[in-house]
Amino acid sequence: MGGSSPKQYESFDREAAEQRATLVRGEWEDYKSRFAPWEDRLIDFQKDPGVTDRAVDSARESTNQRFDVGIGEYQRNKMRLGESGLLGEGESRGLDLAKAKSSVQATNDARAYSADRKEKIMSGGLGSASARIRS
Repeated sequence: MGGSSPKQYESFDREAAEQRATLVRGEWEDYKSRFAPWEDRLIDFQKDPGVTDRAVDSARESTNQRFDVGIGEYQRNKMRLGESGLLGEGESRGLDLAKAKSSVQATNDARAYSADRKEKIMSGGLGSASARIRS
C-alpha cells in the first residue's frame, strides 16, 4: 500500500464520513427514545398554568399552618410560666402582621421559583432548581 494516492485518501475519507454518520444517526435515535419523552413531559409541565397556582397555594397553606403551630406553642409556654394563655391585643396584632408578611414572602418566593424553574426547563437545564426539586 505505500504511497499517497488521492484515490486512497478519498476512499478513506468517504468511509470515515459514513461511519461518523452511522454513529450520529444512532445517537439521534437513542436521544429520541430515551431523552425526548422526558423533555416533552417537562415542557408539558412548564405549560400547565396551574403549576404556579398550586405552588402559591401550598406555600400560603404551609405558612399559615406553621404560624398556627407557633402561636399554640407560644400560648402553652405562657401558660407554663403561669400567665394567661390568651394573647394580648398588641401580641395578636404583631403576630397577625408577621403571619401576613410571611405568607406574602412565601407566595412571592413560590412565584419566583416557579418562573425560574420554567425558564430553566425551556433553556435546557434546571441548574439550582433541580437540587430544590429533589429535596
